[in-house]
Amino acid sequence: MNKYRVFFFFVIFISINTFSQNTANDTDLRTLVTLLDYISKDYPVAVENGEIINEFEFAEMSEFAKKSIALQQDLLPTINNTRFEKLDEPLRELQQAVADKKNPEAISTIALNIKNKILDLGILKITPNRYPSLKNGATLYQNNCVSCHGGKGYGNGALAGNLNPAPTNFHEAQLSPLQAYNVIKLGIEGTGMASYNRLTEEELWDLSFYVLSLKHNEEISRAPLPSNLHLDSISKWNDEELQHFLNKSFSNITVGQVRNYEPERPEPLNVAMTNLDLSYQEFQKGNNKIAEKYALTSYLEGVELVENILGASAPSLVRGIERDMIAYRKALQNNNKIGAENYYNALKEKITSAKTVLAEKDYSFAFIYGAALSILIREALEALLIILIILRVLRPMKIKRAVIAVHSGWIFAVLTGVVSWFFVDKLINLSGASRELMEGVGAILAVLVLLFAGIWLHSHSEISKWKHFIKNKINRISETGNMIGLLIFSFIVVFREAFEVVLFLSSLKLSNPDVANSAINWALLTSVIIIAIITIVFLKFTKELPVGKFFKLASYMVAALAIVLTGKGIMAFQEAGYIPISPIDFAPRIELLGIYPNLQSILAQLLVLGIIVFFQWRNLNQKADKSSQELVTEE
Repeated sequence: MNKYRVFFFFVIFISINTFSQNTANDTDLRTLVTLLDYISKDYPVAVENGEIINEFEFAEMSEFAKKSIALQQDLLPTINNTRFEKLDEPLRELQQAVADKKNPEAISTIALNIKNKILDLGILKITPNRYPSLKNGATLYQNNCVSCHGGKGYGNGALAGNLNPAPTNFHEAQLSPLQAYNVIKLGIEGTGMASYNRLTEEELWDLSFYVLSLKHNEEISRAPLPSNLHLDSISKWNDEELQHFLNKSFSNITVGQVRNYEPERPEPLNVAMTNLDLSYQEFQKGNNKIAEKYALTSYLEGVELVENILGASAPSLVRGIERDMIAYRKALQNNNKIGAENYYNALKEKITSAKTVLAEKDYSFAFIYGAALSILIREALEALLIILIILRVLRPMKIKRAVIAVHSGWIFAVLTGVVSWFFVDKLINLSGASRELMEGVGAILAVLVLLFAGIWLHSHSEISKWKHFIKNKINRISETGNMIGLLIFSFIVVFREAFEVVLFLSSLKLSNPDVANSAINWALLTSVIIIAIITIVFLKFTKELPVGKFFKLASYMVAALAIVLTGKGIMAFQEAGYIPISPIDFAPRIELLGIYPNLQSILAQLLVLGIIVFFQWRNLNQKADKSSQELVTEE
C-alpha cells in the first residue's frame, strides 16, 4: 500500500472517528440536559417539607444527580471549555442538596441554572433550521404516539394501562419543545418511552412542537408573532416561561396562539399566479419595469420550483408555460398591450391547469423514486464524463498530486452538496435570480475550461506531440497553481450539478414527506450503483485505447459538452433576467443537449462551435505544413 492510500485511509478513519465522537457528545449532552430538566420538574413528587413522600421517585432523583456528574466527567476530555469544566461544583452541590432533601424550589433553581449554563455554551443545537410544521407533526404523532399518549395527548392511549410509569399527559406537563425533542430523540431508560432517533431532525422538531400544541388545541386563531420573539426562545421555553415573556412584552398574543403558530408556506404556483397578476396590474398603470420584475418573480419563485415535478407528468404544459412566460416578458419590454394581454390570459389558464395536474398527482413511492433517480443519473453523468476524461488524461503523466487534486475537488463538491441538503430551506430562500446566477456562472466557467481542454486534447492527439509534451511540459503541470486550478475546476463541475439535484429533491420531499425520504434514499443508492457500473465500463474501454485515439475521442466529447453547457449557462442568465430573450418559434427545445428556442443561446452555442472548428482547422493546417516540410527535407 503506497503512501497516498495510507493517507486516504487515514483521512477516512479520522473523519469517521470525529463524526462518531461528535454524535456521542451530542447524545451525552442532551442526556445531561434532560436529566437536569427531570430533576427540576419531578423532585416535588419525591420530597415535601424535607421528608421523602415517594421512595421510588427519591431514589430516581438521587440516581439522576449522580448520573449527571458522571456524564459531565465523561465529556470533559472532548469538550475543551473552561465554563463546562466549572460545572462540576454546582453538579455536586445539586447531588448534595438532593441527598439533604432540600426544598423543591432550591433544587429547581440549581438544576435549571446548570442547564442554562450548558445551553449558553452554544455547543448543543437547540433550534430547528426552519419553523416546524404542525401539520407534519400531527401525522407523525398519529403514526408513532397515539397508542400510548392518546389521540389528544392525555396519556390515555390503548397501551397506557400496561405502562409504569404512565405515559406523559401533555395537558399537564410543563415541557418546552427542546425538552420534548430531547426525550423523543433519546427515549427514557426504564420506561415505555423508546428512542425515535430514526426520525430526521426536521421530523423530530415537527413532532416536538406539535405535542406542545395539544393542550392549546382550542386556540387556533392565527396571529403574527411579536418581532422580538424568536424561534430559539420558543424552542427552549416552556409555557410558563413563554407566558412570562408575553406579559413583559405587553403582547396581545396568547401562549396558545404561539404554540399553534405555523407560518404561511404558499404553494409555488400560487406565488406564480399572484406575481403574474401584480405584473399585469403594473403594466396597465404604465410601470413596465416593475411589471417585468413581477413577471420574472412569477417564474423564478413560482413555476421553476415545481417545473421538474410538473414536467414528469405534463412536459408539454411546462414547455407551454415557459414559452408564454418568455413571450409575455417580451411584450412587456416592447409595450405591446395586445400581446401582453393575450399571453397574460394564456398563462393564467396554463398555471391553473398546472395546479390541477399537481393536485391530482399521486406522489407515491414509485413516482418519487423514479423522479429522484432520473435527476440523479442525468446530473451525475454530465459531471462524471468530464471528471473521467481528466483522470484518463492524467494517468499516463503519473502526476499523483494532480490526480489527488481532481479527486479532492469532486469529493469536496459532493460533501458540500450533502451539507447543503440539511440547509435546503436557506437555499430555497435564496432569490430565484441568485440560484440561476450561480448555475449560469458555474456553467460558463466550465465551458471556458472545456474549450481549452478540447483544443489541447486535439492538438496532442498525435503520439509524437504527446511524447514531446510529456518530456518538456510535465514540470509546469506539477506546479502548485495548476493543482489548485484542477481542484477548483473539479469542484465547480460537480457542485453545479449537486446544487440543482438538492433543490429538486427538496421539492420532491415536500410533496409527500411520509414516503419521500425512503424513496429518495433508495434512488440515491440505485444511482450510486449505476454510476459505479458506468465508471468501470468507461475506464475499461478507454484503457485499451491508444493515447492518440483517446485524446481525439475525448476532444470531441469535451467539445460537445462545452456546447451543451453554453446553452444551459446562457439560459440560466436569461431566466435570472441578466440577458434578454428573443424567442425563435420554429426552433426545438432539447434540454438534454442544451438547445433552447431563443436567439441568444443558439448564437452563443454557434460561437463556441465556431471556436472549436477554427482551432481544429488550425491544427489540421499545422499538421499539413509539418508533413510538407518533412517531405521537402527527405527530398
